[in-house]
Amino acid sequence: MAAIQRTRISSSVGWPMFRPIVRLWLLVFVPFVVLPFLFLSGIVVPHTALWGHAVFHLIYLPIVAAGWWALWRFVREPSHLALRVIAALMLLCQTSFLFGHAGELVSVVQRGFFSAPYSIFSENPHMFFATFAVAGIMASELLLIVLTVTAVVQRLLRRSPRVTGGAADD
Repeated sequence: MAAIQRTRISSSVGWPMFRPIVRLWLLVFVPFVVLPFLFLSGIVVPHTALWGHAVFHLIYLPIVAAGWWALWRFVREPSHLALRVIAALMLLCQTSFLFGHAGELVSVVQRGFFSAPYSIFSENPHMFFATFAVAGIMASELLLIVLTVTAVVQRLLRRSPRVTGGAADD
């Protein structure tokens, strides 16, 4: 009976615990690295291509919404309290990012959408919303690292002690 309980406990803190965290890395970190590189850096899409900024916002907005939804699900899952609190803080940051990013998209649409000038990066209201977006995504990225480290520590603390010799206590 004790062996069955140990098996259930060890399987419940294994890979299934990290699946939502991997999902968060794919929805929060990967787009944060890839999309600005593709559309805003000037390396892949040249700065002279005015459509790159609008496409960046159009592609990133549904990804941010999906990341927000994944965080919402993570907060509601029965996991360790510390993980849920970190995810709730991340959800707050992602909400700020979602608000800011949507505001930036509206600003780009108002200034010509696919032909919005490069000067929009330094104009209001784009900069007002960018403040929320940048602060939200940077805090989310930091909290994602904290969440991952906390989950690893929780996994290590929950490991059952190894039997080095003799009979195990049942």
